[in-house]
Amino acid sequence: MPEILISGKYPTIDESGHIVSPNDPHKLPTDESPSECCPFHTDHAIDQLKRRNLARDQGREVYSVTREDESMREALKQFRAVRDDYRTADYGKSFNWAEIATEYKRQLSNFDHLPSRETEDVPIDWFAVAFRSKRRTDCDNVDLFDADRKAYEEAFYGTNKSLLMYWYSDLDDEQNCLATCIWTSRDIARSVNSLPHHHEAARLSAGSYVHYNVGRCRIQWVDDTFRVSSW
Repeated sequence: MPEILISGKYPTIDESGHIVSPNDPHKLPTDESPSECCPFHTDHAIDQLKRRNLARDQGREVYSVTREDESMREALKQFRAVRDDYRTADYGKSFNWAEIATEYKRQLSNFDHLPSRETEDVPIDWFAVAFRSKRRTDCDNVDLFDADRKAYEEAFYGTNKSLLMYWYSDLDDEQNCLATCIWTSRDIARSVNSLPHHHEAARLSAGSYVHYNVGRCRIQWVDDTFRVSSW
């Protein structure tokens, strides 16, 4: 299984239980074309609106579109590992941040019509989560996939797309895996932990892995480059 990057539509699963990429994994859902939004909801535009309103009713923060965040969303479509041991290596040294920075700068002009996050003397930042695990050989990959899909949709649509990117790897020879997501806001990211599908995914995790670790990083835009540090 190759690495999978998701910035909108979640991938499907084939009959043998292997995860496969959809035809266009980078296409973002739109209310104008609900049938293309997500393969699991036929009335997805209505469902998305209900989730967004529920989040507001619960007092949870949801994402408001900005120039920098949408530029980052586009730039992260180039996200890839630059070393073979990225599943266990330092997060800031494992991916092509320089290439993403170049694309981020290029994308900014495409979103000049949007509000900006820029404030004087305060670097723009994003929140990353790295889930490193060693999977049990006898775990139910289909159940794990389904729980992961539901948690992703809950996070992506329930926060009005604050989740900019979700990326996960295949297993190496020792069953190690890395899943990582990047958010517009640490506070928004934390708010989804209490949601039901995230609870179910966490429950399954307890029996699916030999061990796992959750790392959190801050990605700052400083001097025309990305600075990645623990958070």
